[in-house]
Amino acid sequence: MAMNIFSRIIQSAKDVYDNRVILLAMTRRNTAGRYKSTYVGFIWHILYPVLMIAVLTITFTYIRPRPLEDFWIYLAAGMFPVTFISASLRGRAIVANANYITKMKFPREIVVISNVLTDFLGVVFAYVCIIIVILLSGQYVNWWGMLMLPVELILMLLFATGSSFLVSTITVFIKDVGYFMTIAMRLVIWITPTFFLASEAKGLLSLIVWYNPFTYFVEVFHDILYYGTFPHVEFLLISVALAVGMFLLGAAVFFRYEKKFPEVL
Repeated sequence: MAMNIFSRIIQSAKDVYDNRVILLAMTRRNTAGRYKSTYVGFIWHILYPVLMIAVLTITFTYIRPRPLEDFWIYLAAGMFPVTFISASLRGRAIVANANYITKMKFPREIVVISNVLTDFLGVVFAYVCIIIVILLSGQYVNWWGMLMLPVELILMLLFATGSSFLVSTITVFIKDVGYFMTIAMRLVIWITPTFFLASEAKGLLSLIVWYNPFTYFVEVFHDILYYGTFPHVEFLLISVALAVGMFLLGAAVFFRYEKKFPEVL
């Protein structure tokens, strides 16, 4: 079974590469379609987390007993991974593209991957902006740590893709899952150390925080961008385990049930 899933993933990678024109077209369509007839276009993709960062920075700078210096960097470093992974877990990728699934013959995983890539481009753009502001403001930068930023971004992309494979597949058969995940993902920011320190979480909240997979991706970005250090090795290793594990699980479920999609949709 293990060999089957690995061989299936390799075959899938070849199929996606052979149909890369479709992948690029769907990613372009997702991006352009979301912001059609708007003035600022793709900027809307990161406007929501930016506004959240602004509001939370103003709010918590005044109500925290010990305000964090450059709190906006701490917020920004954690906000974008949370919004990105949350989007992948809403599970609407396949259902929202039912017409393509039922009427066209192409690797169905492209639908999921294109949706994840659309959101991922927004995260990359946001981090480029954050790094530019950090450099211009004279903040300390650990360049060895900064080298791990693209590595963690790839791990997060892998985790998000696996998550989307899994939840999107389940949503095809149980529509309520998609609606439940949409609500759940609105709440996840409050149990992830984005506007509070993980060390500040006590009791039940501490247990929830450290069992929350989002935490480990967020903490790596905090280490790199806010603390200016090389990320904790244990956080990196857990990120690797989460990314690989979720991708394999999501891919296995997706490939197991993809032939039934046209019947159900």
